[in-house]
Amino acid sequence: MPKVLVAGDANVDLIVPFPRFLNDRRTLVEYPNPCLVGGGTCANTAVALSRLGVGTGFAGTIGCDQYGAYIKKDFEKEGVDTACLIEDASKNTVCVFAFIDEQGERYLWGWPRVDQAFKEMDLERMGSAWIKDTAWLHSSGMAIVDDTSARSSIIRMFRTAYENGTPTSFDLNLRVDNGVLDPTYRDAVMEIIQYSNYVLGSGAEEFYYLNPRDSWEDSVRGLVRAGHVMIARMGRNGSKAFSMDEEVERPAFHVTVEDTVGAGDVYNAGFIAKRLEGGTLSQCLEYGNAVSGYTVERKGARSCPYRNDVETFLERHREES
Repeated sequence: MPKVLVAGDANVDLIVPFPRFLNDRRTLVEYPNPCLVGGGTCANTAVALSRLGVGTGFAGTIGCDQYGAYIKKDFEKEGVDTACLIEDASKNTVCVFAFIDEQGERYLWGWPRVDQAFKEMDLERMGSAWIKDTAWLHSSGMAIVDDTSARSSIIRMFRTAYENGTPTSFDLNLRVDNGVLDPTYRDAVMEIIQYSNYVLGSGAEEFYYLNPRDSWEDSVRGLVRAGHVMIARMGRNGSKAFSMDEEVERPAFHVTVEDTVGAGDVYNAGFIAKRLEGGTLSQCLEYGNAVSGYTVERKGARSCPYRNDVETFLERHREES
């Protein structure tokens, strides 16, 4: 199977549920156990790809600390190649504390706040061999939020891959503050889109910020170019592909949603995996919907399926329809 290289952010998530009150008087209390899991938008996609049977490597930076060691061990356990994973003793691996209240709402706080490893990437230390071993390159907007070496390196990687004819995909994953998209961040995203064969994002939420129009669909259409396909993930409404030749839409699967964290990350993996097999746009949308649908029925992005799980999921839902 061809090797996908995912370049970007990797961190750990410490899930801390709030205490649960078991009676109206709040005298009986249950204290759920916290749990530590691998996280990061790009890391989630890499793990999901590997579980789907796609040869996958990860490029990024971690610190020489306990969290970094956890990430490396987690990748190795999941079969993700770490040859392009840089360990930098001067940087800190980020732990995202996810506090979950009684309604399931999450409050996120990343620590340490300084010298964060995922914001850096030294291409010189990675060397040039990565391009020869890569059949597909993927990254996320989370990895290029700040004007750091990670942003410039990932843009360079995309330009190199695109010019070498290697397929590329980019998940917008925009970080918008108070309804405003930082102009320099937008410029970086627009530059990387030039070198992206497939751009994935949340329809009404993200494409509009890049190209304001009367409707989000018109925003997407305004970004389509020859050889560049836009994929809009629409949650319970499924997903839709926009290209110069066609617009294709596939509905979501009817599932009981437990947790939507990482749903887009794992959708990306499903889409890429099916495209590498030669699937049509319609088949890729369906497969992405299936991988995402399976995952949101469970807690956390790392509950993403293995290949046989997706086949069972699809068979069950086809029988029900």
